[in-house]
Amino acid sequence: MAAIDPVTDGAPLSWRIRERPGMTTVEFVGEIDENADFADLRRRLRGPVAFMLGEVRRINSCGVREWVNFVRDLPHVTELSFSHCSPAIVTQLNMIYNFRGRAKIRSFYAPYVCDACGREEEQLIDVPSQGPGARPSLPTFACPDCQAAMEFDDLPERYLSFLAEA
Repeated sequence: MAAIDPVTDGAPLSWRIRERPGMTTVEFVGEIDENADFADLRRRLRGPVAFMLGEVRRINSCGVREWVNFVRDLPHVTELSFSHCSPAIVTQLNMIYNFRGRAKIRSFYAPYVCDACGREEEQLIDVPSQGPGARPSLPTFACPDCQAAMEFDDLPERYLSFLAEA
């Protein structure tokens, strides 16, 4: 690991860059809003890049604009992927046509609920790499509290619609 670079100057959004041979990973934390400034990050990214988005809690409409402009203009990035997409990211992927830019979606968090005890939890789902329109199966998970089967807690065709153009 060549570099760990946290950006935490009081902004609602921060990121950490991890550079490894052949891949740069950027882990985002916080909220993407009108104060998001991706200029320095844009200049630093080169080659294959993976964005880890599991800790993005919220994105407002101005943040969507900043994000779309950012992912559209990454001149030195040869391959882009999104992983660990939070529900906030999934919502934007479903609503905003160009939110992903040219990125491939590798994994996302999905809402699950236990009907037996009421526990709610987000589970990480990997996206299959079989090509356009490939949808992951939505597995059941054992509830950590009561061991009953947890069920997907949304409409699959709605929550997973972002995968149709993956």
